[in-house]
Amino acid sequence: MARGKRKAALATLQHEVRGWQSDQELFDAAVADLAGLNRTTWRCLDILGTAGPMTAGQLARAANLTTGAVTGVLDQLETAGLVRRVRDTADRRRVIVETTQEVERRAAPVYGPLMADSDKALRAFDADGLAIIVDFLRRQRRLLTKHTARARALLAQRPAGKDEGKRI
Repeated sequence: MARGKRKAALATLQHEVRGWQSDQELFDAAVADLAGLNRTTWRCLDILGTAGPMTAGQLARAANLTTGAVTGVLDQLETAGLVRRVRDTADRRRVIVETTQEVERRAAPVYGPLMADSDKALRAFDADGLAIIVDFLRRQRRLLTKHTARARALLAQRPAGKDEGKRI
């Protein structure tokens, strides 16, 4: 009986995680639209906001973009006042990209209410419960990283122009 209960619980969890991922994508799209940015530019800004300052090359790898595409994205974000390029103090040849305070200022009306509601919802969990959630999310992120690389490797193995109608 316990085995069936666990199987049902896992199915429910997987369903809820997939639903959450879809809801997150819809929210991100709405916020990108609100910011006047396309999804790629928004994703790059999000990567910089979560991972912190990095070079354009590092951002290109993180976003799976060419360095040329990232240059265009960074030009757009810099023009909007959302990022700045600064010389690396340790190596003056390197340029580091970082977000500006403008990101926080513009994000506050959108994310402030979400974070307040999230704080209320998370009050249902004590520190141990929150630690379990954090552990779950970290494990899932590692799996996503692993399987994103695997999916990209499968794509790289596909002959160009073949199987166009047979994609997932």
